[in-house]
Amino acid sequence: MPRAGGRHVLVDLWVDDASPLQHVETWEALLPDACREAGATVLGSRFHQFEPDGVTGIVLLAESHASVHTWPEAGLATLDVFTCGSLDSDAVVARIREALSPVRERTTVVHRGDVRE
Repeated sequence: MPRAGGRHVLVDLWVDDASPLQHVETWEALLPDACREAGATVLGSRFHQFEPDGVTGIVLLAESHASVHTWPEAGLATLDVFTCGSLDSDAVVARIREALSPVRERTTVVHRGDVRE
C-alpha cells in the first residue's frame, strides 16, 4: 500500500505593526505568491474581508492548501500550511514571516497519515 498523508504546519504570528493584517488585498497577493515561490501549484484562492478589518482566506494547492486568519486588534495572524509530497511548507511560512516581521511566534507541526520526518 502506498504512503499517504502530509505535513501540517500551524503558525501563530504576533506583530507590532498590524497594518498587513487589516486588509484582504495584502493576503490576496502575499499568500498565493508565497506558495508559488515555494514551488506549489496554486489551483485557486478565496479571501474574505471582515469589517472593520481582518481577513480570512485559503489557497487551494495541488499539494493541499494554505490558509490565513487575522485579528488586527490583537496583532495576530494564524497560518495553516498543509502539504504533501516534496513541497517545502517551511518556505511558505518563511515568506510570510519575512513580510510580517513577527515579534513572537508559535509553530506546531503535525504529521498526517503515514508521513513522518
